[in-house]
Amino acid sequence: MTASGLHPVRLLIVDDSPLIRAGLRMVLEAYPEVAIVGDAGTAAEGLAAVLRHRPDVVLLDLRLPDQPGLAVCREIRERRPETRVLILTSSADERNVHEAIALGADGYLLKENDGASLAAAITRVAAGHSVLDPTLTDQVLNLVKRPPGATPGDRLLLLSPQERRVLAALADGLTNKEIGDRLGLTEKTVKNYLSNVFDKLQVTRRAQAAAFFAQDRGPGAR
Repeated sequence: MTASGLHPVRLLIVDDSPLIRAGLRMVLEAYPEVAIVGDAGTAAEGLAAVLRHRPDVVLLDLRLPDQPGLAVCREIRERRPETRVLILTSSADERNVHEAIALGADGYLLKENDGASLAAAITRVAAGHSVLDPTLTDQVLNLVKRPPGATPGDRLLLLSPQERRVLAALADGLTNKEIGDRLGLTEKTVKNYLSNVFDKLQVTRRAQAAAFFAQDRGPGAR
């Protein structure tokens, strides 16, 4: 318990670099309002640690060796929604900011932040607030001017890699059974994936979903 009588924020660090994980530990251990409960270097290890430690906040890098960090964000939101996700990355790319917000990340910070700023952001996210790196204001303004869902590419960003593979097979004209045979899935699983795809793309028919995918690839693309 901190000097203010509050319990410290239980934090899990997920980053592929052992040096960065060690550095974050060293920096954040100086702040009693944060208690590091574990760290992980891969997506699989990170998700297992989330379920094992039940942290209040996950400090998550975008670049992981086995799965994109944004896919991990999606998994955390689905499997343990009470855990908050704070992206900590070196990428200021608008596309990443866009997708992180769309997938439910509670904050997006660049790694250039100092320890005090990082600790403050962690506690704010744990308290239910959203945090954005001040250098990313322009990207957020662009999202306001061009909200998610404005283009096929925007909505397709919401799909998981497997959902996108199922959609690609649908766009090739395959039936659910044929999609299952191609991807090694049961027909019921394919149906569930397509239901999620339709919801995210805001369509109701297979032809509409296929048109979305074709438009994103561009004319003549295969």
